[in-house]
Amino acid sequence: MNTIIRRAALGAAALTTAISLSTGTAGAAQDIKIDLSPGSPDIYSCELSTETCLISVVFLTDLTTPVTISVDGTVIATPTPSTNCSCTPETTWVPPKGGRYTLTAKQGAQTASLTVNITDYNGLQGIVQRYLGINTGSGS
Repeated sequence: MNTIIRRAALGAAALTTAISLSTGTAGAAQDIKIDLSPGSPDIYSCELSTETCLISVVFLTDLTTPVTISVDGTVIATPTPSTNCSCTPETTWVPPKGGRYTLTAKQGAQTASLTVNITDYNGLQGIVQRYLGINTGSGS
């Protein structure tokens, strides 16, 4: 009889541990992430300078605190997430010239970073990409 009780107790302990582990894993926060989307209607945004790029931040756990979005350390926006929909905080950015840029999003202790290469719209690579439809490998 003691063996049956011991086995039952071990089984109950194992089940409790498994439930607590799975619950803890399911509730764990995911890192925030920066997403880039072409600004309508140009297909070259987020790839060529002077074209509008939409920057959005996803996987936020706090829907009440603004998110600081920066480009190369300069704050360009501090949008607040919306609790009324599944909207993500976003802002538009127009890269002034070709080059490498670091986009950063920060909300509390959560931070995300993304480095993008933007091609100069009127440079040789930009012309080749726009007129011949050849992606030169730059862009995000």
